[in-house]
Amino acid sequence: MTGGIPVCAVVPAYNAEDTVGDVVRGARKHLPVVIVADDGSSDGTARAAAEAGAEVIRIPENRGKGNGLRVLFAEAGRRGFSAVVALDADGQHDPDDIPRFLAAHGEAPGAILVGSRMGTAEAIPVHRYNSMVVARFYICLAANRYIDDTQCGFRLYPLAQLESIALVKERYVTETELLIKAGDSGTPVRSIPVRAVYRPGQKTHFRSVPDVAAISVYVISYLMVKWAIEAVRPGTKHAYRGPGKGRDRFSFSPRVDRVFEILTLLSSMPLSVLYCALYFVSRAVGVRSFEGLSGCGVPVGKVFFSTLLLPVLLVISVIDLAGNRLGIRPDLTTGFVRRFYPNLW
Repeated sequence: MTGGIPVCAVVPAYNAEDTVGDVVRGARKHLPVVIVADDGSSDGTARAAAEAGAEVIRIPENRGKGNGLRVLFAEAGRRGFSAVVALDADGQHDPDDIPRFLAAHGEAPGAILVGSRMGTAEAIPVHRYNSMVVARFYICLAANRYIDDTQCGFRLYPLAQLESIALVKERYVTETELLIKAGDSGTPVRSIPVRAVYRPGQKTHFRSVPDVAAISVYVISYLMVKWAIEAVRPGTKHAYRGPGKGRDRFSFSPRVDRVFEILTLLSSMPLSVLYCALYFVSRAVGVRSFEGLSGCGVPVGKVFFSTLLLPVLLVISVIDLAGNRLGIRPDLTTGFVRRFYPNLW
């Protein structure tokens, strides 16, 4: 802690020498301490961050955003900070939105605060927006609560709330894992409006196909486990009970975790049909199974129907991707997403 302020800014950075300096300078206008994790960059990221006034942690080799965040959380806790504001190093977040997080943190110090770009959705590339909407549909179900923008990395984390959460995933999946486990364990999660910043030619290390796929597979595998727990334990709303519980039981090694995700992905359609049948049968006989799903207040039949349409969404997305590369731009995905994956909350 510095100067009596219990919050610092943290920035995971990889090959961001052109943008990280502005991010650090912007954040330091609102918070005196900014810690940057240089994730094995091959350019001048560490130098640019240090010259802008950041305290830099050097990670010898690139291990991804998830590892960078874990390193930063640990360092902030070691220094005595009680909360961190996380920003991306590529300039997609406006540091002048930090006061909004600090004000909300003062009102709800135990809540995880997540930036929402949905108020300026027109500034978001259409393919990113569609993936954000579908991700929100399922992440909110897994987290037992509505979160306006589940893919925004501009967040405030109270460090005490992270102590009971095991972060075992890597790269961009870590942020999704954190939101789901926090919400599914009962931690409050609130949305904070922020500005979407997408500059022409802006570089990003987010890989639209493999990273979206990794996030999707994790969310599906988490939901399959969560719904199984809710089916056999009537009255259970918060399925995540800490490290080694629930979905974590299948994450004790990367290989086992990967095999489990593949198996749950392949079985997700028949499992969804089974869970749908069990839900309506149990409710008909007065058993409060699937309490977390029911407690979300969303149309359960719609949830399962949309889940069964995921293979169709995948095919349509591939057609759009191929069309875009040929210069045709059919944009079939947007209409499909709006119809079958709307905001049910």
